[in-house]
Amino acid sequence: ACASDLRRKAKAAGLREARVRGSDRMVYLHQEIVATNDDISEGRVVPGDGPLLFSVNVEFNAKGADKMRQATASHLGSILAILIDGDVVAAPTIRAPISASAVLSGNFTKAEADRIAGGLR
Repeated sequence: ACASDLRRKAKAAGLREARVRGSDRMVYLHQEIVATNDDISEGRVVPGDGPLLFSVNVEFNAKGADKMRQATASHLGSILAILIDGDVVAAPTIRAPISASAVLSGNFTKAEADRIAGGLR
């Protein structure tokens, strides 16, 4: 399908188009919020795939872990948008059901990883 067809389908389904920060990549967001900062116990920067690349480890509290498990178990291979202050900062593919913790392995710069981890607190 062409881009305009995809946009029409997204709008028809009630989705909102958003750009992933720092890229030309577009994602379509549902109105439903799965988890908020109240569902996260910790977000911290961890080493990524190279000496100047970083990831973000997210630890969920019990309520958040339950929400994430329910939301991700049936959506393997789908995109999960991570928003901070209304901006999509990451949109990783769900590779396995998420529950107590997850690693956002976007290979971010230190500044990007710090911003994401800071926004998760």
